[in-house]
Amino acid sequence: MNKMKLWRKRVLRTLAIVWSFFLMLMFLSLLYGSSAKAADKKASKNKLPFLPGEQLVYQIRWEEVAAGVAVFNVLPVTKVGKQPSLHFSLKVETSPFVDVVYEVRDKFDSYADLAFNHSILYSRKEAGSEKRDVLVQFNWKKREAEYSNLNAGRKPIPIPPGTFDPLATFYKVRCMNLNNKKEIKLPITDGKTCFMGRAKVLGQETITCFNTTYETYVIEPELTHFGGVFEKSDKPTLRLWITTDEKHLPVRIQADVIGGSIIGELVSVR
Repeated sequence: MNKMKLWRKRVLRTLAIVWSFFLMLMFLSLLYGSSAKAADKKASKNKLPFLPGEQLVYQIRWEEVAAGVAVFNVLPVTKVGKQPSLHFSLKVETSPFVDVVYEVRDKFDSYADLAFNHSILYSRKEAGSEKRDVLVQFNWKKREAEYSNLNAGRKPIPIPPGTFDPLATFYKVRCMNLNNKKEIKLPITDGKTCFMGRAKVLGQETITCFNTTYETYVIEPELTHFGGVFEKSDKPTLRLWITTDEKHLPVRIQADVIGGSIIGELVSVR
């Protein structure tokens, strides 16, 4: 693989990392009988800024090139073992133009407790140029997270109370009151490492995405724990724009790294 292809590969893998974390942002089926239906009602009483059935579709650009699509879904309450859980999913898919260089077909699933205090289960499947089948199980009695990929396990790692996986983090940030807030802190794990995710709230800004104007908060995550092209870039930045209304919709995410900008903008909301 020549240097140009390797560089492109790193940029496109960063695209997937960006969306899985914040996109970091950043939650299958029908309900399991009457107990799950009751759990669904209980979840709705929490007055979360999202409900089962919500779908957010983002167009992803690499500079002016259409690089792919990211689709976030809030699914019906389901069960992990016997525990009713919130269920979130994310699919990231590169465009046919980018597929020629490096194909991404990633699917993420996240499960959290109904009170939305921590994650319960997290999975990531990659069926593009790389193959992965990652599962992260949260054991809250032992306060551990255990990672496996293609059934090959790792030693469990300790996690503090209130730890979320990358996809659940995307939704947890939407639940925060950002008015007059200067910083966000949240423990995050992908099963291999656990760190305190931090982000600055820079203020408010009016932006337009696909002919729709939004009043937003601007959030800038700390990139200390990011590798790849973030690590290789000179003064990289990552910013997220979230609406100031009760839905707290992430409408734009932008990563400025070596080789240019990766931008994701909200195309449609269901």
